[in-house]
Amino acid sequence: MKTLIVIKEKDCQWAHAVFPDIHPFLLTICNKPYVEFLIDFSLLSGIRHIRIVSDGPIDEVEEYCENGSRWGAEISYASIQSGDDIQTVLAKNKRFCAEDRCLIINGMVFINYGKQTDYNTIIAALPAGDILSCSCGSLTLTGNPSGTRNISPPYPFSLSCIDSPSLYYRLSNDILNDAVSPYVLPGYNNEPLCHIGRNVVIGKSAEIIKPVILGDNVQIQGGAVIGPGAIIGSNVIIDRNSSVIHSVVLDHTYIGEQLEVEKKIASGNMLIEPESGVSLAIEDPHLLTGIRKTGASLSLLQYAVQALAALIILVLQLIPFLFLFPVLKLRGKWMQHNEECYADISGKILNLSVTAIERGGLFGSIAIFLSLDRFFLLFRVLAGQIAIIGSTPLRVNPENREHLKRMPGYRPGVFSYAEAEAWPVDYDDKAIIERFYAAHSALFQDILMTVKAFVNRIHEKSTP
Repeated sequence: MKTLIVIKEKDCQWAHAVFPDIHPFLLTICNKPYVEFLIDFSLLSGIRHIRIVSDGPIDEVEEYCENGSRWGAEISYASIQSGDDIQTVLAKNKRFCAEDRCLIINGMVFINYGKQTDYNTIIAALPAGDILSCSCGSLTLTGNPSGTRNISPPYPFSLSCIDSPSLYYRLSNDILNDAVSPYVLPGYNNEPLCHIGRNVVIGKSAEIIKPVILGDNVQIQGGAVIGPGAIIGSNVIIDRNSSVIHSVVLDHTYIGEQLEVEKKIASGNMLIEPESGVSLAIEDPHLLTGIRKTGASLSLLQYAVQALAALIILVLQLIPFLFLFPVLKLRGKWMQHNEECYADISGKILNLSVTAIERGGLFGSIAIFLSLDRFFLLFRVLAGQIAIIGSTPLRVNPENREHLKRMPGYRPGVFSYAEAEAWPVDYDDKAIIERFYAAHSALFQDILMTVKAFVNRIHEKSTP
């Protein structure tokens, strides 16, 4: 048997409107991407060949699922037109569907199933035609059944519609509140109603109330209250004295200090009211006022201390630099160029010297060990143009100009807070970490974070 997953753009317009930065197939339900639930049901039904088709872009889905080998499946992809009906879709995928029975999952539907049920026998014995349907889509079988077992309704699985924030929110909560979950959810589940991912840091005075799900790389600061009914995604920071109750916090989200999130969906910088679907920017005074105050410039005392720290590093680096720079330059392992970067959130431009050192041999390793690629940037700290630690400098381009709007605490630094934390970061992770430390940066904490960044960079394979 094979599975054909057919979802058109019209089926997920609500998801594009509410979560514009997340592909609907990759929208997480209890920290598990929606498409994985469909893959799991196929595998439970004894199906290893799966094709995902859509009339919209699915590059992100293909990048995430790849060829399906991580699930022991074979996943392929195809495009269709928005006006294609199911018969046209089948005709366009005739070679895929022709020789075997095919389970067609049509529309953005959620299949309610139990992982202990023998769906292999059930699906194989069901007759051709529509098995189940709802307002969002249907499950259909093609081809002749196998076996002599007679299967009649009600079947041990059902469909739920996902066509609004409210239904998405309710579905997430229903799964969260099931003590004996029928689904394989990410994270450790050593006790009922509690799933915890990797690299989770919980402050001493923070309170966790079940049921909860915590993703990977989550930081919960002291005084925070998480739960009951909280689903926290991966790469999330919950700041001090904040609460997340009966809410869904999606990946790459920063919840600011003393913010109460109750019966909401938080995604990036937006708070969404599930029932109405109304979205509100969470970059309000309760969350980011402190970030705006600390992000743009350094106080005189901060400048003096950071300049002193930069001077000390320069003195320590000077002799190794004078020896290693010409050697690595001659060997082509020291590459340097000037780059226009944003100096602050206003869009002011600063010309910075960017150095890349290739690790290879004793001299390259020593240069990286000593962070000599940051040598020239330290002079900019003395000039008061950048901080010794802050945000990763953003080069000037339209995409990064948009990123600045999401980084009100942006302050370019020789070292970045993301380097100090050593998360497995992409852009969104960096933004979260830098928002947090921009809000909580303190004079001597910045020096400590500089030391951490310096030490963490020792383990890098090469410099940017």
